[in-house]
Amino acid sequence: MVLTSPSVAAAIEAAEAHHLRQQVETWRALGAADAHVVEIAGGVAAFTERLFGRKLNHVTGLGMRGPLEADALATLEAAYAARGLGVEIDLCPHAVPGVLGLLGRRGYAVNAFSNTYARTLDDVPDRAVVEGGGVDVLQGAEADELFVEASVAGFSVQADTRPRELLEALARIALARDDTALFVARIDGRVAGSAGLSIAETPLGRVGELYIASTLPECRARGVQAALLRARLAVAKAAGCALAVVMARPANTSARNTERAGFGLAFTKATFASRIAG
Repeated sequence: MVLTSPSVAAAIEAAEAHHLRQQVETWRALGAADAHVVEIAGGVAAFTERLFGRKLNHVTGLGMRGPLEADALATLEAAYAARGLGVEIDLCPHAVPGVLGLLGRRGYAVNAFSNTYARTLDDVPDRAVVEGGGVDVLQGAEADELFVEASVAGFSVQADTRPRELLEALARIALARDDTALFVARIDGRVAGSAGLSIAETPLGRVGELYIASTLPECRARGVQAALLRARLAVAKAAGCALAVVMARPANTSARNTERAGFGLAFTKATFASRIAG
């Protein structure tokens, strides 16, 4: 269990802001000229295609390094409204207190929650002993070659269905990021799942963020995600990370797998949503 002091929360949120910034800036580098991020109150706001919904059009890290000004929030609201979107802010409970009051006065309401899990890496075994269970995990060029197709296939059957264009964009972004290592799991030589690990520099040292993990439908409940978690934790430890973090919706399969891998709940974030202006 990680003791989530304000400094630890700030480091985790810095890693999450870095992750969102890298997603958007990489998408821009891949040819989306209008994709960009805006810094606001210590956090970042992401702007991409409307089709991508909140996944690549939301705010994180808000209020972690200073107050949120009403004028800045109004400007942000107008920018999202111009794209036909409301504002969605994933707010850490360690944000400065004034943020909540301002959001209340502006008519925001909570529409979802997400859990941030974290763990230290002192007890993570070396890569040489993480294999087993019939699941083989590829890294490097082998994984990169298979990743996009594997990721899209793994996310294609979800309770919350996302547009295929978004699934392909997220996979292509992960492949293109220079701060991300990719992993592909196989069972009996056939692709079974995939996942990514990004590494961010924060005031408390390196933080590894485990993300974009999926399993092909026919391979679920066979230990694929457990193997991918073990492999990524070993790589994060070897890279000198002080912490590893995972974001997950409460009570879903990813959350359960994460807890089994030694993560503890660091904090729960509320998503504050505005109405679309006009």
